[in-house]
Amino acid sequence: MTVVDVDTHWEISRFAPGQHPLEPWLDSAGRDRVEQLAHGIAGDLLDALPPRRRPSGRTLMPGLVEFAERRGGPVVLHPEHDSTAGERVAWMDRVGIDHCLVNPGGYAQTLQFLGPDRAAGAARCNDFLAEQLADHADRLHGVALLDLSDPRAAVKELERARNRGHRAFHLYTVNGRPPAPTPPGHPEWDDLWTAATRLGMLAFIHVGNTAADFGGWADIGWDKPGGAGVTALTRLANTQRVHVAQNLLVSLLYGGVFHRHPDLTVCLEEMKVAWIPSFIEMCTRQSLPSPGLGDWPFPTSGGDMLRHNVRFTPLPGFGDSEALDIVSRYPELGMFSSDYPHMEGNADPVNVYGPRLDGIDADVRRRFLGGNAREAFARTGDPL
Repeated sequence: MTVVDVDTHWEISRFAPGQHPLEPWLDSAGRDRVEQLAHGIAGDLLDALPPRRRPSGRTLMPGLVEFAERRGGPVVLHPEHDSTAGERVAWMDRVGIDHCLVNPGGYAQTLQFLGPDRAAGAARCNDFLAEQLADHADRLHGVALLDLSDPRAAVKELERARNRGHRAFHLYTVNGRPPAPTPPGHPEWDDLWTAATRLGMLAFIHVGNTAADFGGWADIGWDKPGGAGVTALTRLANTQRVHVAQNLLVSLLYGGVFHRHPDLTVCLEEMKVAWIPSFIEMCTRQSLPSPGLGDWPFPTSGGDMLRHNVRFTPLPGFGDSEALDIVSRYPELGMFSSDYPHMEGNADPVNVYGPRLDGIDADVRRRFLGGNAREAFARTGDPL
């Protein structure tokens, strides 16, 4: 059985001078490390607060600051880690993983501040990750970054990234809105979806790329008398990720992308999984003709298209306690991941499921651990 991990990360704790892939922009767009971490956790909410009411990074994350001061290290969310191809493959061999999809790490966060230079920055990040993975490119497969403000123009970078070994790419939102003038379900995006399937690449909706629109909702008076304090603000900032993911999915579904591109696969990563059954059921019901909604415009129901084109990967360390129940209920949808080396991931990701994984149907287990991922690539004509 081939085991495929669809969500790992490539972290570098420190770069030598001049070696950062976004080096040309660090002076102008780079932020203090703590402020950048705060923006990664709650940037969409902070952007919606009046400037004078935005807490500093150290104020927003008192627990992480206290922990860093106790151990005498930097303020970080995830343990510091220096990824190398040799280290990664040795870990894979220890825990029984054959292939890893590798997301760019924290070094790429500056990309969102580059404005019109995002395309150039994304290309540099893609080159950097390709070079890092090159020694074991037969098992380590990069996830590309794009500038989706112009989806048609992004096709060229997608092709270049595939030539460098990447097998997936990230979708993203800009404070809850599409990065382009039209949403991803619009036919203007079709060149991108055609290229993705032609090139054998999957599209990822990752939690870190689902910025929401907190306009009108961010100011809960966290710093006012009677307010709930900064820790309530941080929690508020992490309530809308699933809603953003749903917006992306229904745009693709009702815009007809899954109908026009049946070989496209979109994978949800670190987006929780408990909501997925009810979401599929809702889209199935909405496919029925009715006087209010009219006729369904496609030959396949919404629920069936989701089950064909969408995949999810649960993460027990992120609260997905019901993961295997949903994997068993939708055996064609689940994909295995570790999130290694991040905090909410696990360095022994197969065994973290314990005896329950051995207890599910053998074919469901095979599909979950690697079969579904391999099928998603194979149906594009470019197997993993």
